[in-house]
Amino acid sequence: MIDSANESAAVFLLARQTNGETATIDLKSMIETGSDWSVIPCSSSDQLLEWISEGRLERPGCLVVDVELIGDGFQRVQKALSEASCSAPLILVAGELPIETVVHAFENGAWTVVLKSADNAQKFSGSLRDHIRQAIDWDRFQVGMEKAHRKRNRILDGLTERQRKVLNCVMEGMPTKAIAANYNVSKRLIEFERSHLLSAFGVGGTAELTAVVGEHRIVEKLLDRYHRFDSAEVGRSFQRPMALRGSVSRSTVQVDE
Repeated sequence: MIDSANESAAVFLLARQTNGETATIDLKSMIETGSDWSVIPCSSSDQLLEWISEGRLERPGCLVVDVELIGDGFQRVQKALSEASCSAPLILVAGELPIETVVHAFENGAWTVVLKSADNAQKFSGSLRDHIRQAIDWDRFQVGMEKAHRKRNRILDGLTERQRKVLNCVMEGMPTKAIAANYNVSKRLIEFERSHLLSAFGVGGTAELTAVVGEHRIVEKLLDRYHRFDSAEVGRSFQRPMALRGSVSRSTVQVDE
């Protein structure tokens, strides 16, 4: 079972510094209010791009980018995430955006777009924190999934050819006697290989083994299905699940489905 709920979370923030300007929305303070997230400000888009390319983003977590600060530069951030195969959710904050820009953002993996409202700061901050919370919960899930997947891949890579064949037969529900007859070997040898498989995967029986390997194969299919591509070679691990698929969120009304 995947469980990473106890991990701390980080919010990487690229936003305009307030410098005491009362008319400017202080995103850092808004995000920190009433939360236990670690908010890590980025001094520039170049710094954020460097952190992404060097794999220095803490996970689980998410990115919050103020579009008014970098304009179309957020597309460079999305491209960097893709090239680094980093699936950390990206939340865009903006005043107003052309619909073409919003569509492009979602097509390239943005978690959501939250529109600012200086007139209704309380609702805006609540909406923003809700989206961050959802993004971090999803990232916790996918980080745990990715860790478990890598661990099981290492186990599978360490199996001999015969052990893999036995595993496939077990997954098809074949009993030990039938597997032995299928490969013309002794029943005792198949029992030994089955025992090794149970030990390798850290499970106590055949039912648990088939559940673990079955889950791994499902995750493998999900990784293929939700792989994001900017080119034919590179992409991000997961796409935002359809149940959480977002549209533009305004502080005055929640329009996510």
